[in-house]
Amino acid sequence: MRLDEALIFQNEWWRTEKVRKELAPWYKREVYKKVEEMLNIRQIIVLTGLRRVGKTTIFYQLINSLIEKGVNPKNILYFSFDEKIEDLKKILDEYQRITGIDYKNEKIFIFFDEINKLDNWSSQLKILYDALPNIKFFVSGSSSVDLEKEAYSNLVGRHFLIRVMPLTLKEFFELKKGKKIENFELWKDELFLIFPEYLRKPFPEIVNENNEARIMEYIRENIIGKIIHRDLPKKFKNVNEDLLMSLIEIFYQNPGMLVNIENLSKNLRIAKKTLLKHLFYLIFSYLIRQVKNFRISVLAASRKLQKIYPYHWSLIFGLYRDIEKGKLLECVASSLLDAKFYWRKGSNEVDFIIKNEKIIPIEVKAKSEIYGLVKFLKKFNLKKGILLHEEKIRETKNINDIQIDIIPIFELAFYGSL
Repeated sequence: MRLDEALIFQNEWWRTEKVRKELAPWYKREVYKKVEEMLNIRQIIVLTGLRRVGKTTIFYQLINSLIEKGVNPKNILYFSFDEKIEDLKKILDEYQRITGIDYKNEKIFIFFDEINKLDNWSSQLKILYDALPNIKFFVSGSSSVDLEKEAYSNLVGRHFLIRVMPLTLKEFFELKKGKKIENFELWKDELFLIFPEYLRKPFPEIVNENNEARIMEYIRENIIGKIIHRDLPKKFKNVNEDLLMSLIEIFYQNPGMLVNIENLSKNLRIAKKTLLKHLFYLIFSYLIRQVKNFRISVLAASRKLQKIYPYHWSLIFGLYRDIEKGKLLECVASSLLDAKFYWRKGSNEVDFIIKNEKIIPIEVKAKSEIYGLVKFLKKFNLKKGILLHEEKIRETKNINDIQIDIIPIFELAFYGSL
């Protein structure tokens, strides 16, 4: 498709003066509200996240909102880099030729979707941003390392980065039931009952899909498959797609496994360098996450004994129908906590360590199993820990001067984070 044809096709509101409901559905996620609040600030808004989480939908909803607020539809440009193009300015020049809008002087809004597919995108965008203060830029991409690294390298002070995750339990419930809920306690019983269904399909397009085979196919083909067989080979040279799938199968079947690079390379009969390169590709594309061993004594993470989890727990269901409940809940916690660290020394281990202003150990266990957590807190003279469990009740236990918050994991899923 020629550039002029792609622009006219992708920007139908230039003719119709509206966005189709199919493109901009009624339901707006919490992250949409966060982005909408940034419409009038100067900086570039960068949306990043896994495939199929709804980044493009957020763009269409913003475009629709702008038109409803009285912005001239021709002053809004959308372009998806599924169409091959090498030069951002070429897009703008063709946009001006088609619409007659003087992009150098008029106030316009530009949405560049999947911009990470364009080589050297951040350097080009920096030049346009600095030269054209009248333009508000929104960009999106589906590769973590690439998009975020380039943004921080070339757009320092010029951007805000927002990660778009799959649906929270709250969003899943609201989208499925067609009603808004604000009070967790009032809806606790219904949320608890729907939680197992939510775990298998927290993507907007399959909320109402009940066929297990189609759910698996959607995740396997539209997310995992497209990343491995299309996105990564386009981005990098010498990608071994079979190796990537083998690694995914290993990690998704054994989430939270400790990875010894030397042993894994020997077992797979591949060079260590090749293995490390393909592990990077999986991290790059939001298919896996590394959780490092946290050394409290020196406030450092060990480079050895890293655990590997699916980047988001739901990806497991693209390959496997069932997973042992304890492993699944640990995966859910790793995703919701955006886990970076765990702790292990000898036979002692804590599932996750949150390190912000304070160090907070978190275990994913049955509600009664707090002994290991208390032992860890006493050992390192910490005052608070969290135990996530699969039951419905939230409570706090105080043992001498130690506080253990016992939180249902479905409540964590409702809010999307602690």
